[in-house]
Amino acid sequence: MPAAEPAPGEATPEAASSLAVKGLKAGWGHTIVVNDVSFAVRTGRMTALIGPNGSGKSTLLSAMARLLKPLGGAVHLDGRSIHHLPTRALARDLGILPQSPLVPEGLTAFDLVSRGRYPHQGFLSQWSEQDDAAVETAMRLTGTLDFARTPVEALSGGQRQRCWIAMAMAQETRVILLDEPTTFLDLRYQVEVLDLLHRLTREHGRTVVAVLHDLNMALAYADTVLGLKDGRICVQVEDGAILTPAQIADLFGVEVVAVENPRTGKPVFIPLAAVSEAVR
Repeated sequence: MPAAEPAPGEATPEAASSLAVKGLKAGWGHTIVVNDVSFAVRTGRMTALIGPNGSGKSTLLSAMARLLKPLGGAVHLDGRSIHHLPTRALARDLGILPQSPLVPEGLTAFDLVSRGRYPHQGFLSQWSEQDDAAVETAMRLTGTLDFARTPVEALSGGQRQRCWIAMAMAQETRVILLDEPTTFLDLRYQVEVLDLLHRLTREHGRTVVAVLHDLNMALAYADTVLGLKDGRICVQVEDGAILTPAQIADLFGVEVVAVENPRTGKPVFIPLAAVSEAVR
């Protein structure tokens, strides 16, 4: 029997794109912020970019999304430079969720998610049943169907962020890039969004790259953690390997103490300043 076709909005691990950064230099004007960075993004897995403010995380992500032209090196998708791919073709494979995106007033959740279908529509094409199915699938997978007709400005931070992720899914991209997707969210919604991103990699074959500020969240959720400092990768952790307090001190410039997580047995890192304050 032939294998079943994936539903619109779904992706299989076999279909996921291969993304690689090769000798990348990027910045603003003639100022280099990211300098000679190389790494391969693991297909169907989640990669987190961490590091202090100004280390180049968002600049690197912008270059990976073709929002910023490299000053050297390249970003390859399936072996081809993303700067040599037609814009619409790239948008069908790679989606970007920027930091604090703006939403036009009065837009409903369904309207927002529907915008992900634009790369699949030609100049004269009409909205189709396939478009409807892709949007519905994306909203179902992200748990946003229940408030599809609600104005985006009336949603909670976590609901709004899930709508943006649903838009990227409706776009049917195999790679999703996110710049600080948990910023301004309380702990519950941070966990909700990161749980969703993890499920997208494991159950739907998406490849996710996210800039994260919370070190412990990055270590808990990401399969690969890349630590940037002064525009270079100085730490790389794979599959839950243990970071040392010395590595964190070098990366962030602050001493930490490791406390064992009673559920996983892995360390959770707490700044020593916070520990000393608690003891007083």
